[in-house]
Amino acid sequence: MELEFIARNTELTNQQRALAQKKFNRLEKYFNAVHEARLTVAQEKHRVCVEAYIRGKDFEVEASSETPEWTTSLQDLVGKLEQQARRLKQKLTGRKRPREKEGSWQVEVVEAESVRRGAPEVVETRHVPVLPMTVEEAALQLNSSAEDFIVFREADSDRVSVLYRRRDRTYGLVTPEF
Repeated sequence: MELEFIARNTELTNQQRALAQKKFNRLEKYFNAVHEARLTVAQEKHRVCVEAYIRGKDFEVEASSETPEWTTSLQDLVGKLEQQARRLKQKLTGRKRPREKEGSWQVEVVEAESVRRGAPEVVETRHVPVLPMTVEEAALQLNSSAEDFIVFREADSDRVSVLYRRRDRTYGLVTPEF
């Protein structure tokens, strides 16, 4: 993380800059792409005020701390930023739809010749998970997989549907009515 330093009424030594950089490197695990990171240090009488602002692709955090010592202010500031970042990351990852009503269907593959003879013979049986998603999400997932079909539960209507790949490389949608 590239850190921009701003000092008011004080000078920052190379040691202080290195310490601040080291403390801010702890925060990198919470952020995926940092666009701007700024640390402002101001000396006012017997107090040191440290403020930080970090902006990225899908987040923005800022905090400040004021104590008599620079290192104490920095440690307090990094603690506040870490707490905000942790909360923000949990909020971003918690936005996914809950999958509490996830079920599975049993799919049986029948041998083609046995159907022509009149006595269908099951060659393969597998259980397919039925996940909640939109038709567009199902099409993207089917496009990226080697399967010929995907069974899913439509997120908005809770209906079970099947999206399948046709021979002409288009998709077909089967939505049963009960």
